[in-house]
Amino acid sequence: MWSSSKQRESNSFSEWAISADDVDARLARAIRICVGNHVREMYSGILKEPIPPKITSLLHRLDT
Repeated sequence: MWSSSKQRESNSFSEWAISADDVDARLARAIRICVGNHVREMYSGILKEPIPPKITSLLHRLDT
């Protein structure tokens, strides 16, 4: 028969066990983060460029 301390140890271990679904979800999240960071890095220069006057004019007309 299990003592309460051994049962607590086995319960705490099961809390830290990683299922296959957890691994897939963590891997998918890590990939999304890496891709997002790379895309952000690739296009960061575009955000620093000024908006062309024709587009600014069009945005002002659409706003009214």
